Amino acid sequence: MKKKNADDMTFKEKIIILKRCVKFINSADRGRILRDILSLLPDIISTFSGIFLASLVIDGVVNAKPAEELIFSAVIICGINLIVSLMRNIINAKYNRHNFLYNENTKRKITEKILNIDYVKAEDTETLNSAQAARNYLDGNNVSISAVIGDIKWMFEGVITVITGIILIAPAVFSKSESTDGFMGFICSPWGALAVFLIIIPIILFRSKFIDSEASKIVGKVFGDKELLQADRTQGYFRNYALSNYRSGKDVRIYDESSLVLGKYNESSKIYHRKWTKCCWKIILKNGENILTTFLINILLYGFTVARAVSGAMTVGEIVGFVMYFNQINQGITNISDHFSQMLIAAPFCKKVFDFLEIPDEKYKGTLPTEKRDDNEYEFEFSHVYFKYPGTENYVLKDINLKWKIGEKMALVGRNGCGKSTLVKLLCRLYDPTSGTITLNGIDIKKYKYEDYMALFSVVFQDSKIFSFSMAENVAADTEYDSEQITDCVIRAGLGERLKTMENGIETIMYKDFDENGVEISGGEMQKLCLARAVYKGAPFIVLDEPTAALDPVSEYDIYTKFNGIVGTRTAIYISHRLSSCRFCDEITVMNNGEIVERGSHETLLAKDGYYTNLWNAQAEYYKKIIPDMKM
Repeated sequence: MKKKNADDMTFKEKIIILKRCVKFINSADRGRILRDILSLLPDIISTFSGIFLASLVIDGVVNAKPAEELIFSAVIICGINLIVSLMRNIINAKYNRHNFLYNENTKRKITEKILNIDYVKAEDTETLNSAQAARNYLDGNNVSISAVIGDIKWMFEGVITVITGIILIAPAVFSKSESTDGFMGFICSPWGALAVFLIIIPIILFRSKFIDSEASKIVGKVFGDKELLQADRTQGYFRNYALSNYRSGKDVRIYDESSLVLGKYNESSKIYHRKWTKCCWKIILKNGENILTTFLINILLYGFTVARAVSGAMTVGEIVGFVMYFNQINQGITNISDHFSQMLIAAPFCKKVFDFLEIPDEKYKGTLPTEKRDDNEYEFEFSHVYFKYPGTENYVLKDINLKWKIGEKMALVGRNGCGKSTLVKLLCRLYDPTSGTITLNGIDIKKYKYEDYMALFSVVFQDSKIFSFSMAENVAADTEYDSEQITDCVIRAGLGERLKTMENGIETIMYKDFDENGVEISGGEMQKLCLARAVYKGAPFIVLDEPTAALDPVSEYDIYTKFNGIVGTRTAIYISHRLSSCRFCDEITVMNNGEIVERGSHETLLAKDGYYTNLWNAQAEYYKKIIPDMKM
């Protein structure tokens, strides 16, 4: 079925989206729209009081009124402006405080969605583009939810301005002229004023509908362009990872990658330039049409004013006031029409924010609590599990049948790319099987509460990361923690000596992103810190998914054997392509091309003289040279 684009939305659908925008805004900052509208009052009062004073003073001077009367009028107007200025300061101060709250709350909604979205979707390009679109249409352009706030604000400003302007212009409209016959008599009558209004207002509405709104559509289409969204993500990637992340600086310099990085960055910049240049030329044409309609409105307005002035229907002050009041009414009508049209244009783009926030969690989160067992008697089983990644046709795992209990130490070995890490992702429910089942104590793991189930696992991935927080926060994955336990875990993970060199101990900040006193740690130390995090969590099930792949075999073997003692009675799965690191395990599962080809202890597998033996022999001579005291 053809996907519905923004222009296909009906008027009713757009109004529904705009109502949702209002609810979204109020949920982020209750009373935000009302405060925005109130913030307009000081400027409206100041503008109209200034016009009124100008008209009054001009008539006073022309009619030779006493200076005291004019000064008194000026003092009153100045007093009004003083009060208005105080109002403006109070309103703006409150507005600025709440504006910060609004921005934080709305951005938090996007951030929380990104952090909690199904992992399978977090890797999807469409989802990433959708997230970028949500950020774009949340704030920062004329088709965003924040722009809708402004549109509502200026529509109300238009309504208040029009009503106030009509009230203040009415005396001049209904004033009598010296000549009441013929065309001049009609022009100087209220009917003449009404006729001019009936001519000018359709021109204003035409300008809003077919010129200003079309210009906004042009801009909106550029913001919604998929190629531009991709370019925006590309530039963000290079700004955040290649340029702002100082840890990439070494590679950039050693391999002279500056031309590569700048080349990629410039490619996305060219897309920006091409898209926006084309947009700007279209806007220039629309602005030309806008100028012509404004010129026509001014001819009608000033011609009408001159005619009434010549006929003696208005005083000099009233002439000035009439022109200025009419300009305000004109601007008010324009604001109402322009910003209502603008909101209708923005509605489909604002919908993209809600579309992202409402991306459904396809992963069934379950309702059953995981059983809290003192004896830690948990049994996992894979039954005829097949899996292929979304959008692909080839199966990464094929007919996996596997069972183990808590307390067992199992190694998962095989060549790179054979499906070892994928199996762990399924076990941890980062993905669900394409077919087949995975059970815990005989119950499909999909039926367990997702958060409860995830609490069973501590996993150290090959690409596990730590953040530029304190060591303690990284280990605890929280801002609240047991300092003694943190220290114990860090020492047990092999970072005891490194910890002694840190002046602030476990409170030491990792890296220098936010703290000049932050500590740089090596890749091996980072992995040990990830091991400490896995131990601290205290989960009954621990998985080491080649976290030491970047280390030499001696260091890997040392870490694995020490960690085996740390695990204790908990189940541990050790994933590695280095077979010698996992000899101590109770059972070794050998994978090849997405299938389990052998299972058994090290000695049993060697005796079979099969696939494992071939892998072992291929590595044996190398390991004997680097670990001579190790029994092969």
